Amino acid sequence: MPDNSDPFGPWTGTAMADADAADLLRTAGWGVLALADGDRPYSIPVSFGYDGEAVYFLLVRRSPDDRKFAFIGDGQPARLLATRVNARFDWGSVAVTGTVRAVDRDGEGWGTLIAALGGSDWFSPAFDAAEEVSGVQGWALEPDRVTGMEVRPDR
Repeated sequence: MPDNSDPFGPWTGTAMADADAADLLRTAGWGVLALADGDRPYSIPVSFGYDGEAVYFLLVRRSPDDRKFAFIGDGQPARLLATRVNARFDWGSVAVTGTVRAVDRDGEGWGTLIAALGGSDWFSPAFDAAEEVSGVQGWALEPDRVTGMEVRPDR
């Protein structure tokens, strides 16, 4: 357990440096996306990519009434939580809070989305290559705030 004058420090962590938060976002590859419709919260696991500017992810519409699409839309607030957990006293988490915008599959931003996702082990390029997957929608979470907490045995 790390030496810490705060007896709860090993459990609650300390603020993560901006560079460490960006590194976790570049390498995590998946997280939990939290959305809301009024007072109704909705959270889903997503694979994502981060290019240093925005978090990119795809959502698949499986049916016309797919619930997640009731909670997401251009300009809507969202939060992504990404974590790295190696051990009880070796972990980090980053919360990205901002607004989402749709990324048009035929627009300029689609290449950026695919490039950002390409570094994730959780992303399958088949989603981009399969023309018949018309239910795939691209999104970007543009951060207003990025915060991270961590406990590292070497610090």
